[in-house]
Parts: sequence; structure tokens; C-alpha cells
Amino acid sequence: MRHRFHAILFAVVLSLAFLASPADACGCGGYIPNGGNAYISQERALLRWDGKTEDIVMSLGVLGQSKDAAVILPVPSRAEMKLGDARVFDELAEFTKPQVREERVPSRLTLGAGAAPEGAAVTVLERKQLGPFDVSNLAATDTNALGEWLKANGYYDNFSPGLAKALQPYADQGWNFIAVRIQPGTSTDSLKGNLDPLWATFATNKLVYPMRASANASNWQSVTVYVLADHRVQKNTSFGASNVTFAGWVEPTALQASPVLKSFVTRKWFLTKFEDTVNPKQVNDDFYFTQAPNDDAYRAVRVVQVEDPNLLWLNLAAIFFVLICLPVLFAIGIIVLVIFLIRRRDKAHAQAV
Repeated sequence: MRHRFHAILFAVVLSLAFLASPADACGCGGYIPNGGNAYISQERALLRWDGKTEDIVMSLGVLGQSKDAAVILPVPSRAEMKLGDARVFDELAEFTKPQVREERVPSRLTLGAGAAPEGAAVTVLERKQLGPFDVSNLAATDTNALGEWLKANGYYDNFSPGLAKALQPYADQGWNFIAVRIQPGTSTDSLKGNLDPLWATFATNKLVYPMRASANASNWQSVTVYVLADHRVQKNTSFGASNVTFAGWVEPTALQASPVLKSFVTRKWFLTKFEDTVNPKQVNDDFYFTQAPNDDAYRAVRVVQVEDPNLLWLNLAAIFFVLICLPVLFAIGIIVLVIFLIRRRDKAHAQAV
């Protein structure tokens, strides 16, 4: 399924555990498997923001398998939904990979569609089928009511109190919720591996990626974020450790080997890549991005050691000199010094007589 991307880049990689938990947290929201043991091993997303509109293209990698599952993605306003192309994530990883610097080292010597229940504070803005996804765009003022709607409409049976608490601030701010029920193609299939990416487009005056649901996660999360904007951006918080591993301008003419990414980068943008290690206990807000003080370019460097046989012989020569030649030269020096002192003594003795 190939589509042009109209979004800010955002790639997130995270590890989750505790399959018995009724809901696993991820950067975007909650992932809840039904009818099996499965959890998100990798979450990747692409975002682009022009100051008014943000797009998120999100792809989930599932370990284990289940008959179906659901995801909740909070967004600041009503979103338009479509399918994306997962190949763009591979092209992003290739484009932003670290610069390789060779370090020469000696060779080694070896020997070898439902309506909201009456009274529930949930409004269905839209519901449609996208490939294997049953997608609903919802407005909710109370996340407990949201959980009841999701249960009544077959998204999942268990909406944990922890997830409801994490999502309530979005409801208080008037955000919408994209509910995604992931279903296999037939009743005999199981959900596993990389799922087709979803692409959400919505209006917002701030560049944001929802992270509050990560507070409901059991383990630390590895999160990689790619951001395309008019300038280099900086992040408001890290919830742990955060590093910028790539920053630089990108234009369509530089993406001849990346056709999917090229269709996404329709003009000159600045790409900033963040790699975070997120501690769920520290998560109390979302990732917000603002313009950095400058557009300095940066690329991480990965040092690769390359064996050089010439260096081996140079090292062996140095060892030979230190262990053999240097002691010999030292001994010769001592002998010369002794001879010099003896002759000096004899000369002084002769003059005295």
C-alpha cells in the first residue's frame, strides 16, 4: 500500500513487557492485545509540521501473536486517517545512520461502526476500515466513559485504570482520541510482525507527540524521534536520557536513493533525530518541540576498527626494540661509561705521580 506522506517525521522504538497486563503503554497511547499473547516490540512514526498542520505516520511491530488488538492515539484535534508506506522508515534509518570513521589497528595474531452508549461522554466523529484496521475518531470528556465505549464496540475488554488516568489530561484539554482496532485478514490469521503504518493528519499550533500513556509502561523504553520542520528543533524534556544523533537540511534532490522518503520531503526541511531512553516513572507530560537557537548540522560518528598488517609489523618492531635493542644499547652505554671512568682515573693517577 503506497501513499504519499504528508507528515512530520517521527520514529519511535520502544520495548514493552508484562503480557499479562491488561494494557501495555507505548509512546502513542495504549496497545492492548485480545485473544493471545502479544506486545509492541517496536513503534515507529513519521511526523512533519508546517506550523499549522501535523501528520503522524505510525508503524507497530508486534512480538507474539493475537487474534486482534487495539491502540489509542490522543491528538489535539480531529484527524484524517489513511494508510502509509512502511519502507520510509528503512529509508530514514539509512539517511540518518552515523558517519563511519575507520580507526586502523594492528592485525591480530591467531591460531585459528458502533454508536456511543446512552449517557456516555463519548462522541463518534468518524469510523472506517483501513486495511487491517478498524479506526474510530472519538471525542471524549471522560476516559472511563471512553473505556466503556471501546468495550461496547469490540475494541477490547479491559481498559486499565492506569491507562484511563494517563489519558484523562488529554480529555481535559479537549483532545480527540483515535481508536484503532487491529484485525487480521481472516479469522485464522494472527497479528504478528510489522503492521501496515497508519497516517494521521490534524491541525495543531504546537509540534507535539503524545507520551503520557508511557507512564503506564512496565519497563524503560527506547524512543527514536525524527522531526521534519522549517528549522532544527529542540525537545522540552527527556524523561530520562536524550541525545541528538542527527541534525541537517534535507532536500528532495538528495533523496534519489530513497523514493518513498523523497515523495514525503517535497521541499527543503530540517531533519532532527532524537534518541531517548524513557523512564516511565518520570513521564508526566508529552514531547513538545520548539525551534532551536541555531540550525547547526550534526551527525553521530561510529568508529570502526580496521586491521592493518603493516601496523602489526611496526608494533612487533617496537616490541623487539624495547625488549632486545634497548637493553643492549643500555649495556653498551654502561660499558662505555665504565671505560671512560677508568681511563680518567688512570690519567689522574699518572699526573699525581
